[in-house]
Amino acid sequence: MGRFTLVFLAATAFLLVSLSPVSADSDDLLEYIKSFEPLHIRKSPSGCPLIVIGQQCPEENVFWYFKCCGNIADQCCFRLQDWVTVLLMIFAVLTVLSIIVNCVRCMCCQ
Repeated sequence: MGRFTLVFLAATAFLLVSLSPVSADSDDLLEYIKSFEPLHIRKSPSGCPLIVIGQQCPEENVFWYFKCCGNIADQCCFRLQDWVTVLLMIFAVLTVLSIIVNCVRCMCCQ
């Protein structure tokens, strides 16, 4: 495998693991996946919990947004837009499939 492929695979795996706000419960994972709206750009709140007494959240853009989180929703947490998450998942699946196909090709063609 080439050096670029390994770096790309490691970066994709890191992004999927570290940036996805998913818990270990399978019901939560299903609800998280069902809540995807890849054609909708999510907006960041102005402040958490309120603009006047809370922390101000940075503005959203096409690639990411911020969401209130924490025990009393007093912190702004970074989130990827849904379309970015879907795209990263597609890249991860295609990368794994290409690795499997190339391994099978190497085993069968020798």
